[in-house]
Amino acid sequence: MNLQSSVAYPRQSGYVGALRHRPQLWRTLAAVLAGLLFMLVVLGGLAIPVGMAVDTLIGVTPFDPADPSLTTGFWAAGNLLIALLIPVSMLVQKVVYGAAPGTLSSLEGRFRWSVLMRASVFVLPVWVVYTLIMQPLLGTGAPVWSGLNLVLCLVAIATIPLQSAGEEYLFRGLIFRAIGARFPRPLMAFALATAVSALQFGLIHGATDPWGVAYYIAMGISFAVLTERTGGLEVPILIHAVNNTLVLLPVIIAGELASVSSASGPIVFIPIILITVVTLVLWKMTPWLTRRDPKLKEATA
Repeated sequence: MNLQSSVAYPRQSGYVGALRHRPQLWRTLAAVLAGLLFMLVVLGGLAIPVGMAVDTLIGVTPFDPADPSLTTGFWAAGNLLIALLIPVSMLVQKVVYGAAPGTLSSLEGRFRWSVLMRASVFVLPVWVVYTLIMQPLLGTGAPVWSGLNLVLCLVAIATIPLQSAGEEYLFRGLIFRAIGARFPRPLMAFALATAVSALQFGLIHGATDPWGVAYYIAMGISFAVLTERTGGLEVPILIHAVNNTLVLLPVIIAGELASVSSASGPIVFIPIILITVVTLVLWKMTPWLTRRDPKLKEATA
């Protein structure tokens, strides 16, 4: 399959402006609404029956919509269903904008594993230290080294990165670009696309109190900055996946998966400061991270 778009990227357009050749309002609305509608159908429709079926299959008490708690089947099924946002977002971009699916991954027209691997050299050690600091503050219980918990850890390692990537392809990919396509000035396009996608990112996670909203908006802004700076989704996907996986693994090992909830309270200042510092460092590292990416060099020339 030819992963290059049939329409050349405008010089200096950057990632957010890559679809600016088709700025019509109906395209933006169609892309944003299609992506969000699919996610709402997944979360509000498919995840419940599929999760209940998985719970029944593995022999645990099925998810009860009347008394919701995060059951094993509902959690695993939700992760895999959200991962469907990857091909769905690519398909929507193709149908609405005529851009080849691979161009949603990066300006180079493909997912750049080399960028992800270079970024991981910095991101992984930082998040390991962050996780070790945060767990006592979060009050996670003592480890319970059971066979079930170890299997769930493997499920987390396999499915959380896919779930994280699905969210990034929707919010920092499809929605970010669809909003950016409406504005010819790069700074305005970036600012408005970042604001809209970050707010939607917070709302879809159920953040209602100021602390939770601040946490998800800060994450959304940082992910948008890194997407635009690096010319692709690889670094935001890496941080999103590493954060979600490492933070959740101690909870799973402690047998407290059902108690997982959205971030809240003054403690969110710690991850907000962390993601801000990490974003600044990775901004400086970008020439090294993307040193073999000719599209990015052309777009930022």
